[in-house]
Amino acid sequence: MNRNTLRMAAVSALAAVALGTGAGLAQASEADRARTAATAEVTLSAANARALLANRAVMAELKAGDAQSVRAVADGTASKAQSRAAIGSAAKALYNLLKRHGGKLFDDAVKAARSGWGKFRSYMDGLAWYHPVRIAWIAAGAEAQYQLYTYIRSLF
Repeated sequence: MNRNTLRMAAVSALAAVALGTGAGLAQASEADRARTAATAEVTLSAANARALLANRAVMAELKAGDAQSVRAVADGTASKAQSRAAIGSAAKALYNLLKRHGGKLFDDAVKAARSGWGKFRSYMDGLAWYHPVRIAWIAAGAEAQYQLYTYIRSLF
């Protein structure tokens, strides 16, 4: 073995150790990020709540208690329980609106949800700008959109 071969072997071994250590640190970093995301509070913003309340199609899908929790979030007087309930109410209203428009739209939405979050979001964003489901989708905001996606995924 000559000097260059030994040098290359040492560099390769050092790189392998560095990558192994880096991978462990990266996994620890990912675990911390996942733990933080799991404990983060999922809420509906006041602006999104006001947009949902202004949408007649969504209001038709909300029950009285659900509308009350969304209204409390819009007013800024919601408790933690009402804030959590409002996000679920918004997702439920979106789901009911999607079902009411039914047929191919609902089937395609379910198919897109099975394909993943990106496909589902692209499908919903690809609806015509004047479609009531798309208007409600945009008004709901990101948290309610993701809750709708996870709800559809859990059903089918």
